[in-house]
Amino acid sequence: MRSPIRKAMDIFVVFIVAIYLAPIYWISLTSVKPMNEINSKEPVWFFEPTMEHYVEAFERFEFGKALLNSSIIVFSATIITMILALIAAYALARMKLRGADVLSLFILSLRFMPGVVIAMPYYLMFLKVGLIDSHIGMIIVYVGYGLPFAVWIMRGFLIDLPKDIEEAARLDGLGWMSIIRRIVLPLSGPGIAVTAIFTFVFNWNEYLFALYLTQANAVTLPIQIAKMVDAYTVLWGTISASVVMQLVPMIVVVFLLQRHMIRGLALGAVK
Repeated sequence: MRSPIRKAMDIFVVFIVAIYLAPIYWISLTSVKPMNEINSKEPVWFFEPTMEHYVEAFERFEFGKALLNSSIIVFSATIITMILALIAAYALARMKLRGADVLSLFILSLRFMPGVVIAMPYYLMFLKVGLIDSHIGMIIVYVGYGLPFAVWIMRGFLIDLPKDIEEAARLDGLGWMSIIRRIVLPLSGPGIAVTAIFTFVFNWNEYLFALYLTQANAVTLPIQIAKMVDAYTVLWGTISASVVMQLVPMIVVVFLLQRHMIRGLALGAVK
């Protein structure tokens, strides 16, 4: 039988979760409300759902094109970032480098720089080489801006992995590439999953660089959603429908990677 304190804690947790989910519920509700119900002075809880806002997002605002652009840019940038971050983090965590801690802190400090400081330099450089409003240009920016944070997180996970397993593998005759592929990668699954989720979410919701560096061909979802604010009115239904569709890929990515987010894998391997 649960104690009164445990029951109170359960109620408190449910209350906190409800606070976090309330905005998502309200946006989802607004996305299927008729426009006259959205603009009503009092909240309307019972209405006949409509899909007109979703249709308007695709037909009038080309949401499908923006979704494709975001998918190409963000998935490509996340994969490249994870590959480079894993290589750099392994070197900093395992190889005997002088000043590895200082170097790691320096790499992380690059992420402290506000995006608005480097947005204009990126724009001027890309303008000279013809990468404005291109997928390649946006991928380069997202990889460059997200790599320091990814290296820092991955290094922390790799340091926690015991070296005894790798040393035993070396005694068994495995080379460094085989050790990384067959031992390091499986055991660092939680770290890779967490880093990939952070990198993906940051890039998926990024607004500033996309505002500076895209015009029409490589416009991402945050920029396209911002265009749904007219001069004299805000299309709340269309914006809500777009936000709901923007949330779906993030939920799918987190759902697919959640089984890897268990820090006890390395401890279990040692045992």
